[in-house]
Amino acid sequence: MSVFKRIYFNFFVFVYLLYALFNKGIAYTYLSELLIVVGLLMVLWDLRSYEFAWDKRMALLTLFMLVATLYIGRGILEGYGIVDVVRDSVVFNYIIFAFIVYYLKEALPYLKQRLITIYKWYPLCMCCFFLLSSYSTFFRELIIFGDQRIFLYKFGDMGVHLFIASIFLLNGYITMPKRFLILQWILIAYLFLVVSSYSRSGMISVLIPMGVFFLLTKNLALKKQMIKLVKYAPLIIILAMPLFISTNLEENFQGRSLSIEQLKNNAVSIFSSEDDGTSLSDNKVWRLVWWARIVEYTFLGDYFLWGRGLGMSLAATDDIEYDPTEGNLRSPHSFHMTVLARFGVPIFFLWLYWIYLHLRNIRKPDLSPFMLVLLSISLSFLINASFDVFLEGPMGAMPFWIFVGLVYAEESFGNDSALKVADSGI
Repeated sequence: MSVFKRIYFNFFVFVYLLYALFNKGIAYTYLSELLIVVGLLMVLWDLRSYEFAWDKRMALLTLFMLVATLYIGRGILEGYGIVDVVRDSVVFNYIIFAFIVYYLKEALPYLKQRLITIYKWYPLCMCCFFLLSSYSTFFRELIIFGDQRIFLYKFGDMGVHLFIASIFLLNGYITMPKRFLILQWILIAYLFLVVSSYSRSGMISVLIPMGVFFLLTKNLALKKQMIKLVKYAPLIIILAMPLFISTNLEENFQGRSLSIEQLKNNAVSIFSSEDDGTSLSDNKVWRLVWWARIVEYTFLGDYFLWGRGLGMSLAATDDIEYDPTEGNLRSPHSFHMTVLARFGVPIFFLWLYWIYLHLRNIRKPDLSPFMLVLLSISLSFLINASFDVFLEGPMGAMPFWIFVGLVYAEESFGNDSALKVADSGI
């Protein structure tokens, strides 16, 4: 690997680490956009040696990027600001990260090793950050980039990262002495309680993919280990409860707080169809109303073929009321509905088709253990993206498309033995 590629690779992993640990606190650093620009320049410079597997999935991803690029011109011609238009176009243009992973094919074992190392320390780092911001006003209000507090988190995003840390740990890719292993599960349980208090999508982004993985894994010893872990779950939660109770986080803009009562309400509201007048019920109705309007003006209206395009705030054009403390709300809390609203019905169905193509191998009997892990991680991302503004921004899009690129690069160049060799020294 050349010196320049090595420098880029190290910066690539460093930026991933920052987005995983600090989330919304570094949303406006434009580090991901810098990575894209530099990565594209390096690919063009080294184009002769660049190779990737071409199939329906990659063809669709290329089409999505091409459509988003063409829609930039449409948005500018319609009179929208170029900054807003380009910002909306990245819903598909972050796909470039999947292609950059191919460019880093020589570093695939090291990339997997670095990601595993990040998630080995993720629970401890997040626990420290929460406790720091709970008891120190300085850290709670600390601003480094833009006007966002550095310890400001979207808990749905955090649920996805927590699932990745858990699935790597379960599969033995993260190794540590037994006494630290117990502590790791206590920290994971604590963070899951925090996530579940603030975000229903974060809660199910952990539980559903974990259930799917359990059903599909062929590793009977691992299944027994997971069943054993479930049996000990009440004890682990009890041990995590002092941390949970001692964490003093503020209510979010939806009125959700860190409490056992909030946990219960969140869990019940997922399965309840009744309107009980709470903010949880109101939020569910608010989303369904917005999604219904999008379906109406696309499937049944004037925006069937092309969608509304880029540059406008969808909340404003769709006459949706929202809390101004949430910022300039541009997306309807579902990536799939964002695609439908902005690009129309044909692209929406192609997007759903790509999801099918991407996940269909998850049930293959000869699927490698690591590939099952990667596809389960993809499922976690897509679940959270269905109920939150997630893949529209760099905090969710960069990690998601990197893992998508890993799936395809693993099919082409990687293997599990390479992962184990790379991981054995951690």
